[in-house]
Amino acid sequence: MAKKDKAGKTPAEAEAQAPQATPRVAPREADAPQAEGGGAMTGADAHPGAGPAKPDWALNRRERRARARAEAGLPPKKRRGWLVVLILLALLLAGGWWYRSGGAEVLAAMTPSEEGEEVAAAATENAASESATGASEEPAEQVMQLLESELTEVQPIRLRETVKATGALSPSQQAAISAEVSARVTEVPVRSGDSVAAGDMLVQLDIESLTNQLDQQRASAEATRAQLRLAQTQLDRTRSLLGRGLTPESELDAGQANVDQLAASLAAQEKAVANAEENLEHARVTAPFDGVVSSRAVDPGSYVSIGSPLVSLVDLTTLEFEAAVPVRYTPRLVAGQRVELTVEGVGTKGFTGTVDRIAPVAIEGTRMLPVYVSIENPDGLLRGGMFAAGRVVLEEKEAAIGVPADAVREDEAGTYVLKREDDRVIRQGVEVARSWEGGRIAEIASGLTAGDVIVSQPLEQLRPDTKILVVGE
Repeated sequence: MAKKDKAGKTPAEAEAQAPQATPRVAPREADAPQAEGGGAMTGADAHPGAGPAKPDWALNRRERRARARAEAGLPPKKRRGWLVVLILLALLLAGGWWYRSGGAEVLAAMTPSEEGEEVAAAATENAASESATGASEEPAEQVMQLLESELTEVQPIRLRETVKATGALSPSQQAAISAEVSARVTEVPVRSGDSVAAGDMLVQLDIESLTNQLDQQRASAEATRAQLRLAQTQLDRTRSLLGRGLTPESELDAGQANVDQLAASLAAQEKAVANAEENLEHARVTAPFDGVVSSRAVDPGSYVSIGSPLVSLVDLTTLEFEAAVPVRYTPRLVAGQRVELTVEGVGTKGFTGTVDRIAPVAIEGTRMLPVYVSIENPDGLLRGGMFAAGRVVLEEKEAAIGVPADAVREDEAGTYVLKREDDRVIRQGVEVARSWEGGRIAEIASGLTAGDVIVSQPLEQLRPDTKILVVGE
């Protein structure tokens, strides 16, 4: 087979065509019969407008694969360039997100700024100048800055041991008044919220039927009383005749039995009269004590029977606070202890009560012990059902030296506090007597006096004999 040159022609073809003036057209004419002769056509052969077809030796790997697919009758393979674009776009978005979420600061920290370089240069120069001038001096003394709130002036205070108590208020005296007779209601002059005094009328019942019953009972008693007088007279006459022997003794026995029977009937009827009079009095229902009407259950015209509820009355001058206290404080609870509490809905005003009684048994399943506290309410600010929270004062001590428990420190030499002396804090040994208020306050038996200023916060970096600077002074 003859070797072809770079133009894809044999030497004989090149010599035959050398004199011609149009070398670019001749290959196309020479190649045309080959395409017509049934040779494979590339995409350029199928589409005349796409330009001349490349020879086999000029095709790259992708183009060879495309020609093979075309010869096999398969459609051209789609290019995946969009996948590369998508990956690049995702990388670009991720880089932007990293830059906005802190990458800029990282880059700034990695890249020294001009100001940082200037500061570093200045520091280098200072160090060099100090070393040049024989800077072998000791480092400056460290100064700790403290806030005024971190210092406390020691003063005698009242120390207390308290326990928290919560619960609801209820009237210490209340009554649900019911009907004692069966009658129709004729008048109810009070409503819920009205204040009444002892003896004021609350409900008036119909007295007509009650009056008739009373008159009937009185009449029956009067008739029996008349019969009893007659029987007594007859008994006396029979006794006289029996003494003279003019009547048998059986007459005397019969007369005595009649008198006894009438006397018993009269006693029963007199009791019925008393009951009728009492029922007539009960027709007018009055307040048993000074108080406030909390509810009204009847209206004029309704019929009530014995036991039907009419009105409820409460006394708000004294309230009862039913508190719940952890059962472990039971040995320290006694009647008469003071209770300081605040009531929800009344603002910051405080109230004081006294432990009235202590329940003998804790509430089942809660390990809380009910404690009943009596609270005076002369102004009428408190109402039943209000929620209250307070503290029962178990023990207290007046004019004692107490400091926050965080101010007390301990080392090998014992317990101490940091006391301020001028612009320094020094170690001041103290003796702790006991703790108060659940361990928040420590009572100092010795080592401190009124007027001393100590560090009241647990500042671990602060050590004795440290110079301090109080901010704000």
